[in-house]
Amino acid sequence: MPKQPTGMHPSSRRAFSRAMTALSLGILGACGATPRTAKPADARTANAQAKVTPPPLSPAARARLAAIRNRLEPLAHELIGFWKRHGPDQAEGGFFGTLDREGHAVEPFDKGVIQQARHLWTLSTWYERRERTKEVRALADAQFDFLTKHFRDPEDGEFFFKVNRAGDPVDRKKPLYAQSFAIYALSEYARIFESADAKELSLACFHSIERRAHDAQYGGYDQTHDPFYFSAGTEKETNTHIHLLESTTALYRLTHDQEQRARLVELTELTAHKIVQPAGYARQEFKRDFTPFGATQESYGHDIETSWLLLDALDALGMQANQELTQIAYRLGEHAADFGFDAVHGGFFEAGEPGGPASKREKIWWIQAEALPGLYRLYALGRNPRDLDRLESVLSFIEQHQRDREFGEWYWGIAEDGSVGPHGSNKGEEWKASYHDIRALVLTSDWISEALKAP
Repeated sequence: MPKQPTGMHPSSRRAFSRAMTALSLGILGACGATPRTAKPADARTANAQAKVTPPPLSPAARARLAAIRNRLEPLAHELIGFWKRHGPDQAEGGFFGTLDREGHAVEPFDKGVIQQARHLWTLSTWYERRERTKEVRALADAQFDFLTKHFRDPEDGEFFFKVNRAGDPVDRKKPLYAQSFAIYALSEYARIFESADAKELSLACFHSIERRAHDAQYGGYDQTHDPFYFSAGTEKETNTHIHLLESTTALYRLTHDQEQRARLVELTELTAHKIVQPAGYARQEFKRDFTPFGATQESYGHDIETSWLLLDALDALGMQANQELTQIAYRLGEHAADFGFDAVHGGFFEAGEPGGPASKREKIWWIQAEALPGLYRLYALGRNPRDLDRLESVLSFIEQHQRDREFGEWYWGIAEDGSVGPHGSNKGEEWKASYHDIRALVLTSDWISEALKAP
């Protein structure tokens, strides 16, 4: 069993112990591990016991959380306002491929499927959770139309990587990473707007990648010939698999189908037992049988993100009481925070050798965003005040440095001296869309609101 997290206040340590004791009463079938007095459970059919109820929040903790939520909300509304004003390409459809610092459309004008799918996810989620207006619905519908009419290959139901401004394919490759975001966005759009068409398209893409890439022998997806960005010789890659975990979670919430459930259980197990290493960090690249391959560098942003995505998958599966997987997710997030968090200036560094100091020290926008839900989920599970301290520090860094207080949205990166990083000041690019930051702000705020409603 993983050791109890270090650095806790005594009261928080006792609370975490009580929570983990309660978790041990849940079904552990997802990993093939069970209490010694229990019978083994089938991971693909067993349901967990009732949710673990964390200890009540103290008045001081309630006040802190309410104050954090009140800081998250203005940031989220500022971001969606920027994208509603500057993002939509009214002439050609979709969202512009590149926006400069002020939000003007600039070259390159090509539009990527990952970028466009992320905008669809955001618009759908914003409609569901914040703004049920005709304006937001119209933007989501238009984005759905552009994505499905211009990126989708009717031959197999998958999505091309890139189109020009008018929507003509200019890069027809279909990496699994890109398909994961098409499935993710279409699943949420289908669920929120009750769209049978979107559900059908999401399932078609899922079934296509299942046929061509699922590895029945070792689990996960074979990327030996996947046209994506990783070291030569890599056969499976973490970044792709965690986003397939993310998208399959959304698809299962839409369908409640046993096929998607089985795949989601498989991905949670692989993430916990193959991708996450015994030392507490996630290895980035593997051979087909999940033998570690390539560099050992730890990506703090991916690890803190994977931690909460794994917990979210367990929520979708009804397996919140699975002690083993929950503790692995907790340990992964704490490891990323222990080594990636900048205790002096706030925010998270990019990467470093596992267990060592950060070697890539730029503060990237998406890493700061993912730290917010990641740290909150750690706090909600362990009630360690240190996680709340770090969350407040990251939020302050975003407010003071990552956010462009003059023109809105967030800079790609902030260098160690506080200047805008070498990537420049563009607000929208092929890899930068309205996804990480708005998602982080909205979900963290909503989770806090749910916690404050509890007695």
